[in-house]
Amino acid sequence: MRVVEASTLVPGTILRKPIYNEHGKMIVNANIPLTEEMINGIHKLAIQFVFVHAQSSEPLMGKTIISDELRIEITKTIEDAFVKLISEDFYLRGLSLEKNSSRLKETIKSLQNELWQQKDVLSLLIDVLHYDEYLFTHSLNVAIYSLGIGTALDLSKIQLNLLGLGALLHDVGKMAIPKKILNKRGRLTEDEYAFIKQHTIAGYDLLRQVSSIHPLVADCALQHHERINGSGYPKGLIGKEIHLFSKIIGIADFFDAVTSNRVYRQAMLTHEGLTLLINESDKLYDAKLISIFSDLLTIYPTGLHVKLSDGRQGIVFSQNDAATDRPVVLIIEEKGIKLSNPYEVNLYNELKLEIIEYNQIIKKVDF
Repeated sequence: MRVVEASTLVPGTILRKPIYNEHGKMIVNANIPLTEEMINGIHKLAIQFVFVHAQSSEPLMGKTIISDELRIEITKTIEDAFVKLISEDFYLRGLSLEKNSSRLKETIKSLQNELWQQKDVLSLLIDVLHYDEYLFTHSLNVAIYSLGIGTALDLSKIQLNLLGLGALLHDVGKMAIPKKILNKRGRLTEDEYAFIKQHTIAGYDLLRQVSSIHPLVADCALQHHERINGSGYPKGLIGKEIHLFSKIIGIADFFDAVTSNRVYRQAMLTHEGLTLLINESDKLYDAKLISIFSDLLTIYPTGLHVKLSDGRQGIVFSQNDAATDRPVVLIIEEKGIKLSNPYEVNLYNELKLEIIEYNQIIKKVDF
């Protein structure tokens, strides 16, 4: 299977998925050779990217067909990822959700059930994970962040499922981007960046080819890089022209991108990524949504080595959900001397103290 531009289709090409119009009517079926008339019908629908079956005689832009064994293995990986999310006793990916954690876990479970019922959606996720492991991990993280915001907004179960699907599949169009561009270490050229930006349109086109996928999910892929001041792409939408789900996913997408390690960039800490978001409030991103998101985040993750304003050093030991920027710190150094008996300081009760420096997260501390 691969993703190609519709403009490159030639008679005899075989689609992997049918093509539907805006009313859900099948226009071109899958698994039969395309004719000139069929190709013209696809062009009339303004579809720019399509799924096709790979032919061994052709150079592949994407990936080859997945074997049954590999598909089973990848499906198990996806299932395990959801099971881990649901089974965690403390919340993951830096979210602090004491009030909403049970509902969020139920939403994640509901979303997983939805995936296993919608084979086309699961198939797309399998394709994403097979194409690029980071792309899947990023999509899962964006879904968790988005569902955290959606839960705080008290969206309905149906809305949360749609938001979760939209977030999981928001970057599916990146399968149309060659890996040498997608994972380039250096700065992108103007042409390469223009090509990258096409992933929003590619994702929209690929998702609208699947009749079982709600049109709003395709809109999430199309709009997640739109910005409320009109500076985004692909359409330069402003304010209320951008769907709420796309605004949420845009925030989650940006935050996870800057706080994740990539081959070309070191990850920012939670606090740094959030600061970037806050700086763009009501310019690029909705300020209300950023405020909700910041309330959910653990600003100083557990295990972070910190220095306090009075010179003491310690490790973030636990969180205060009422004030995520005021954690409990285990003091391990005082006046330059390592302590044999560390003690806790709760910054929520010590308002004169501030964290002034922080660096690596400590995986394990022995005393």
